[in-house]
Amino acid sequence: MAMEPDAGTKMRLLDVAREVFARRGPQAATVREICSLAGANVAAVNYHFGSKEKLFMAVLEDYLRRCFNRYPVDMGLGPEATPSERLRAYIRSLLYRLMGDGDPFEEKLGMLLTAEIVEPSEQFEAVAARYLMPPHNELLRIVAGLLPRASDQTVKLCAAGVTGHCMLFDNAKQLLRRLRPEMALENLGVELVADFVFRYASAGIASMGAA
Repeated sequence: MAMEPDAGTKMRLLDVAREVFARRGPQAATVREICSLAGANVAAVNYHFGSKEKLFMAVLEDYLRRCFNRYPVDMGLGPEATPSERLRAYIRSLLYRLMGDGDPFEEKLGMLLTAEIVEPSEQFEAVAARYLMPPHNELLRIVAGLLPRASDQTVKLCAAGVTGHCMLFDNAKQLLRRLRPEMALENLGVELVADFVFRYASAGIASMGAA
């Protein structure tokens, strides 16, 4: 079935904006350039998205949606999986999403997402609530399953530790590549790092249960 003209314009804007934002960043990117490359009227961004800022959020949402479709939090595990198996899957999923597929534009979008996580704009709150909170809540359930008698605070701190250990490879990506290239995620490989983080986190979580 043929795509409606308006829907086609909206998708072209999104596709072009993905590249322009990745190349220039959200501040330097202009509506005029995006519309010109998409073959759309300069008013099209406001018509379809409301503003340049909302278009940027739509690009991040599209990026997150594709990441979670490719690397779901459970990585295909069934409902019978143990909390330990689910933790390993969660870590693999997060690291694969951070590493991306080698596409430089996708990597840049990931870095822009990280910047929003570190210093969120007002527009990003809704995106975080929709795409980031559900997997984090799943991680809390996983940790609670590993520490059934732990306090809520301990569970949250352990979950933060798991996420933070994974995020290190993204937040310090450029520094690692320059100073310790052998420790860069793409050189170590996701599976090796995921196995290390899983074993490290599991030992730490277990120690909290024994305290």
